[in-house]
Amino acid sequence: MLQPHEVLCPSIITTAETLDHLACMALLDEASLEHKPGLVCPSSQGSHSDMDFSLFQSSVDALQGYFQAQCLNGYRDVNFEEIRQCGILAEQKMMTATQQINTHKGAIFNLGFASAAVGQCLATDSSLNTGSISQKIQSTWQDELLHHLQRDPNSHGQRMRRQYGITGAIEEVASGFKTVMDIALPTYIDIYTQTANIQQASIQSLFSLMAYVQDTNIVWRGGLSALYLVQDIAKQFLARGGVLQQHWVKDVSKIENYFVQHRLSPGGSADLLGVTLFLLKVENEFRNHI
Repeated sequence: MLQPHEVLCPSIITTAETLDHLACMALLDEASLEHKPGLVCPSSQGSHSDMDFSLFQSSVDALQGYFQAQCLNGYRDVNFEEIRQCGILAEQKMMTATQQINTHKGAIFNLGFASAAVGQCLATDSSLNTGSISQKIQSTWQDELLHHLQRDPNSHGQRMRRQYGITGAIEEVASGFKTVMDIALPTYIDIYTQTANIQQASIQSLFSLMAYVQDTNIVWRGGLSALYLVQDIAKQFLARGGVLQQHWVKDVSKIENYFVQHRLSPGGSADLLGVTLFLLKVENEFRNHI
């Protein structure tokens, strides 16, 4: 957090406040999106008996101010440990608001570093676009994320890493969100260009992520066979045309039913959809920033 003797330009603080709002809106947009197989949305708990849409709203409310703090941390170029501790405090606040149910642990990690990268861009007068944000993450924190970050050996992600050798959120952030940059963002822009429909662009992006992400949430629930099955289902949906099909909602509904029946939940892909929506919002909001 800012020390009493440190004074920041009011415009920087205002920009960080705007960024905080964009991050929270991205998380709400992701949670609000209907027809996400196995995931919580306003009309369904998906494959989750312990959480619903109102819990996600409470979680996002608890995170307000966190993304501003991380943006200012990036602007001030604080050390890696300060960024980590800021995230830990946000996680504790979230868990208190949700009665110890993990709704946004992934988002705290992902969007925390994305927000700090925006702060770095502001400090260096870099363009606020997806490419520069991705590059800042790689150049500033990649080494510490991959080689110095203390990993929780009991987390789902790390247990899946040891058991199956699959990578997870840490590697994705360290890469500057390579999967988002290479797959989700181009997919979103392509579908939105064709349809001018945010829901369709978001769903297509989610399925594009499901087709390629090594989702530790899926592996935790069903093993590697479940991961391969989910990836195959997503690839087949995209091959049929995805949301460009005339009756795409009916197609997705069948997949939703299957996921709920087998308790599958692509939470890692949902986290990266949140990153995708956030980066799009940032680029749109600060398009003229140099």
